[in-house]
Amino acid sequence: MFLPPCANDSGSAIGTAADALWAIEGDPRLTWTVDSGREFDHDTEPDAGRWTAAPLDYRAVSRALSTGRVVAWVQGRWEIGPRALGHRSLLAEPRDPRTRDRLNTIKRRESYRPIAPCCRVEDLASVFDDDFPDPHMLYFRRVRAPGFAAVTHVDGTARVQTVSAASNARLHTLLTAVAGETGTGMLCNTSLNFKGTGFVNRMSDLVSFCEEHGIDDMVVGDTWYRRDREAG
Repeated sequence: MFLPPCANDSGSAIGTAADALWAIEGDPRLTWTVDSGREFDHDTEPDAGRWTAAPLDYRAVSRALSTGRVVAWVQGRWEIGPRALGHRSLLAEPRDPRTRDRLNTIKRRESYRPIAPCCRVEDLASVFDDDFPDPHMLYFRRVRAPGFAAVTHVDGTARVQTVSAASNARLHTLLTAVAGETGTGMLCNTSLNFKGTGFVNRMSDLVSFCEEHGIDDMVVGDTWYRRDREAG
């Protein structure tokens, strides 16, 4: 029986590539990180009559998240593999169970599907039974703090991405602002993608995705785009 490494997250494909390099060039070493996907294609500007652009304000975005808004978060290159690690993410507050329902509706997934959290390393011990770092979201751990219904599975666990200033500086800065707002630097984090396809990686696709699914906030690099509902 063959169990591929990092099952369903491109592990076997990467191993096959390393094996081919060894066979062809005699050196299996790859220059690779989990954040080695493509750069975001800023192929257009959102319609200024429908979207307002402003410099990214982490505290203001944190306040928007605390009111229940969902934020499409785009930073740098996309992640290798299907899971969101803070480069192509939908971010939302983690306490209200309706957040899970809304995200699953946006993603067109079954209602029972769990939503994973991202959490600052500084807050791990206060929320989970284990506080070891896991920046690639590989392990489950038990949620010991009450009140995080949107990210807690029926068995009381969650598969959390741990975030440090070194591993993901911008997401860590946002989570720090969230901690200042709510007391805990944790958010829902699910992948920003059309159902059955890869990550959203063009501005034109991002705008279409957000307008189709009722998402009013997009953060792309250092810019925060907010949709004017009255403009359509």
